[in-house]
Amino acid sequence: MCVEDLFKALSCRWRIAIVKMVTREPLCQCEMEHLFPIDKTSLSRHVKALRIAGIVAEETQGQMKKIHLRDPRILELIALAEAITGDRVSETKDSAPEEE
Repeated sequence: MCVEDLFKALSCRWRIAIVKMVTREPLCQCEMEHLFPIDKTSLSRHVKALRIAGIVAEETQGQMKKIHLRDPRILELIALAEAITGDRVSETKDSAPEEE
């Protein structure tokens, strides 16, 4: 992973929300679907971008692929960016980012 790939993967509010969500506990993509007002294909595309950038990883548990954060320090980077900009990304559906 290079710096550019990391920042590019985090350049979408949906992806930041996904990162925050899987910080609490590993989740299957199917468990996230009802939490985001976007279609399955878009959610899958965002998870794939995070996986390719090395931010999240998938672990197979039975028939499910649980998505988890690879390095918790990414949250420090997100928190710093939020502090600098004064803009906070939430992982809840009620305050979900606009669709991109």
